[in-house]
This record gives sequence, C-alpha cells and structure tokens, in this order.
Amino acid sequence: MNTEKVKVVGIDDGKIKQHSTNPQYIELPFILAGKPDETWIGICVSEYGSTKPQSKRRMFVTGDLITIVANIDDNLEDHKRIIEQVVNETNRKYLELLQKTKEQEERIKKEIQQNEAKLAKFKEKAKKLYPH
Repeated sequence: MNTEKVKVVGIDDGKIKQHSTNPQYIELPFILAGKPDETWIGICVSEYGSTKPQSKRRMFVTGDLITIVANIDDNLEDHKRIIEQVVNETNRKYLELLQKTKEQEERIKKEIQQNEAKLAKFKEKAKKLYPH
C-alpha cells in the first residue's frame, strides 16, 4: 500500500478522444500525481459510483490517469469538481484503511511476542521438572 496522497494535477489533453461507442461521448483523462495501487483504485471506483446520479458517467483508472466518459455538451467544471471530491474522499478512506491495517499488524506482532514469551516461560518450567 502506498502512503502518498494522490491528487489531480491536470488534464492529459493529448489523450482526449471520442469514445468508441458514440461520438457524443468523450474520454476525458485527469492526470494524477503518482500511480495509485489497486486498493486505492478500488476505493476510487466505488466512490465515483456513489456520486451517481450526480455524475451519470463511467470512469476508469489506468496508470496515473482517471478517465471519465463525458458527454461533449457536459460542463467540465462539474466533472473537475466531482473528480477532485472523489480523489479527496478516496485518499481519506485509503489512509483510514492504512491506519487500521497498521494497528492490526501491530496488535498481531504484540500477540506473537506475548505468545513467544509465554512459550519461553513454559519451556523453563518444563526443564525444571527433571533437573540434571
């Protein structure tokens, strides 16, 4: 898991193109600072889906791009606002998940250490059963 916050840094205007299904639909790629991992992408896709019917558009993440399929007549400021909100909320949930994962790993590590200490004490007691 990546600990860097992902943010939108621009539009890749060289990759703006008509969508293959309909000339009214345009693929609009937003550039991200960094390449998010699969966990972040999963959260992002879910977050974007929760904006519907507000966005009503499809979205996919590839590499360092979030691409939405927009209508050629859409208000681009709305798409920018929605994508930035989605990225911010994704970062919040992702960092929350990282924190929970870290806490769980620390708890497991502590349990392992406690069990090892108990085992060492048990071994000492066992050795005393038949002293040499």
